[in-house]
Amino acid sequence: MFRFASTVFVITHLWAVLAKSVVSSRQATTDVHLAVAPNCGSLSGPPADINNGLKPLSDYSTIVAFGDSYTSGGTFNGAVLLPPVLSPPNPNAGGRITNGPLWVENLATVANATLQDWAVNGSIVDHNMYPSINFAGIPDYLTQVQNYIGVRPSSVVDDTLYVIFMGMGDYELRNEIYQGPESLTTLASDIIYSILELNSNPVFAKNFLIVDNYGRGTESDAGDAYKASLFSQLYEVSNDLDYDLSFAFVDFKTLWDGVLNGSPGYEAFGYTNAGACLANDNSMTVECDDPNHTFYWIPGNPSAATHSIMAEYVQEVLTQCIV
Repeated sequence: MFRFASTVFVITHLWAVLAKSVVSSRQATTDVHLAVAPNCGSLSGPPADINNGLKPLSDYSTIVAFGDSYTSGGTFNGAVLLPPVLSPPNPNAGGRITNGPLWVENLATVANATLQDWAVNGSIVDHNMYPSINFAGIPDYLTQVQNYIGVRPSSVVDDTLYVIFMGMGDYELRNEIYQGPESLTTLASDIIYSILELNSNPVFAKNFLIVDNYGRGTESDAGDAYKASLFSQLYEVSNDLDYDLSFAFVDFKTLWDGVLNGSPGYEAFGYTNAGACLANDNSMTVECDDPNHTFYWIPGNPSAATHSIMAEYVQEVLTQCIV
């Protein structure tokens, strides 16, 4: 038994070293960098980047993540992720829909924290809002949270950061919501309810990082209403003495606008292409020539280089947008 355990430890260690070397090599060979600053605001104003009470990243020993493909490492249950290594012709690095580590993995590395990833590729907030769609067993966000609460992995409450990055899939399906696109605001209320649920017995979560990128460079009245509702309800919760929680709100709109909408433009970030390296996540047979300088890996999903600057953007919000 001892020999088997030692062998497992060695194999696991070797995988970790391999993953670190691949990540380091990838980061060393790309000069993509952040070329926009956070849009810092106030709790009582329109949606903006804010940090309302979160501690420095280094104070967190565990990061618990909920979300969709932008945040999913492919395990769906908080387990250790496979190394973020490509194995052609499979274009998904260790189960991720990208060619390297995710933004939340980069964040966990900076914090030297353990990542428990419950995010699911293709997830939306609440299946019940789409009675005409069969999601083929893909857990929605509310189910992710319930799965986590059901297991309740042991962690120190003050040292755990809960990450919620939802809304993009719902925005894409906004015309399929049975109450119409305007009911995206109901989904914002669902997210707030889940935060209060996590804040209650038996989890008692205190620290939340809420991320939005609903339109990925596009906007609409319905989408803006969703984001405004989410932001304003966070403000209301922060003023309610019945809840003991701190949170940050990160709006990737500034980053996506900077790359895709010409101010300052993708070249300013070091990209050579604002499009995607691959046509889909089924094969690498038509991989682009320079994946280290491409904004997307597949259409709509960031490349590893983009995930890296997403993590940088979050760090800047946490340090520069304190309210």
